[in-house]
Amino acid sequence: MSKLVHIAFVMTSLLLIGCDINRKEKCEWYLVPEPDHVDLVEPGWVSLCARNYVNNKQRCYLRSTLEYAKAVHGKPFRYSTLKIREIGPYPREVESIKVCKAD
Repeated sequence: MSKLVHIAFVMTSLLLIGCDINRKEKCEWYLVPEPDHVDLVEPGWVSLCARNYVNNKQRCYLRSTLEYAKAVHGKPFRYSTLKIREIGPYPREVESIKVCKAD
């Protein structure tokens, strides 16, 4: 019986490891303006959050130029493609995202 339990545990572990629990590989993330943090950015910059409305996850305290924010507004991306400048002041600067292609 213990060998069967061990096999079941290993199989379950493999399934969980392969799962995208936080949906970072799903094309359902958006960069959206965050008006509550507008006082944290300089003029010409926009305060942003990366949001997933399916699982209600988000990462805030991000910023980008107004031009970049307009260019990616409403365009879905995979969180795994979000590149952020990890050094420097908060909010962190969004360097790029890879917008999903229409299927």
